[in-house]
Amino acid sequence: MPDASKPASTIADYDRDSIHILPLSILPLGSAALGRARLIKNHRLETRVELFRETGGGSGQIAIDEVPDFFPGDGAALAGDMALLRKLGELPAYDPYTLRIGLRRAGVNVLDLGALQLSAAKRAELQPLMRGITRPLVTYLYGAGARFGQNMDAVMRTVESPASPMVRQRILAMAISLRVDPDALPDMLEDYGDTYLALSYYRGYLIYALPVVSRIIDWMREIRQDSFLRSDPNVQRSFQRIEGLLNLITTSVTRRFNDFDRQKVLNWDAVTLDSFRAVRAMVSEHQESLAQVLCGLTVKIYEWEQRFPSGGGSPEKRADFVNSDLKPGLEMLWQIERKAASLGVPHGSPDSREAA
Repeated sequence: MPDASKPASTIADYDRDSIHILPLSILPLGSAALGRARLIKNHRLETRVELFRETGGGSGQIAIDEVPDFFPGDGAALAGDMALLRKLGELPAYDPYTLRIGLRRAGVNVLDLGALQLSAAKRAELQPLMRGITRPLVTYLYGAGARFGQNMDAVMRTVESPASPMVRQRILAMAISLRVDPDALPDMLEDYGDTYLALSYYRGYLIYALPVVSRIIDWMREIRQDSFLRSDPNVQRSFQRIEGLLNLITTSVTRRFNDFDRQKVLNWDAVTLDSFRAVRAMVSEHQESLAQVLCGLTVKIYEWEQRFPSGGGSPEKRADFVNSDLKPGLEMLWQIERKAASLGVPHGSPDSREAA
């Protein structure tokens, strides 16, 4: 789990890249002191203002409505801040993509636009997941035998400055198909690449979550099957339902990404404006639900890793964590995921029949 208590430069990247943290310093707040806090989604899926976070996981959290008790001052300025915090508190997650949409809807002029971009380190980390867009595009530009790596930024430089007449001709053909001026094509492709980067960002959280969820399930089974709690019917029912929800959520999100992989690859030789827009629309349609489900799953995983870094724990402590911290909100996440997944599977496919 990333450490949010590292030096300031690291904290900036951690916050910027996080799916569950909004540093209030990026907002045009009237209360300067409030800008030192963060808005977070905690492991119970509650929105809280985090006043501090200590090494070892200690976190001082308050509800948004409690802010005036901790930040007295200019009443008019604080009233404006409270209105903004309440709007942002309704967002499903705090990753850069969700924040761009939420802040735009709230009419907020963000102070630090860089805070709504992934850090350079995170972008580099996600490049291997971008192969689904870079490989087909490089193949179109240079041929099937091309070896160009996985860096979308490098591909974009090629589009801006073609390396040969053949590449220049193919870029011109693409611009004609997409009905844009060739000079505007790099911006259009960059926008498309950013959409794909968002999908890779969410996929990265799923890749991180899958093995940890498996460990949590094994950890739960240890006391469900091999402790005195095996004779407690309430524990058995509760643990079985929670294990089932974790499996349902992770399996469904995995299936959604597999479905994206089957549908979103563009044929650059025959790309049209409609096909280009359709891929972007498909990803945009699922952005909010992916953010909410993966944010909820992630904060629960982080809390478990913090509280039980080496696994273990007595049966009583494990049962208390499962029921008090892991369980809250899981049913809601599953309902969100089930509804979103049913929208993303083509009618009549095996996946759609299974989901039904």
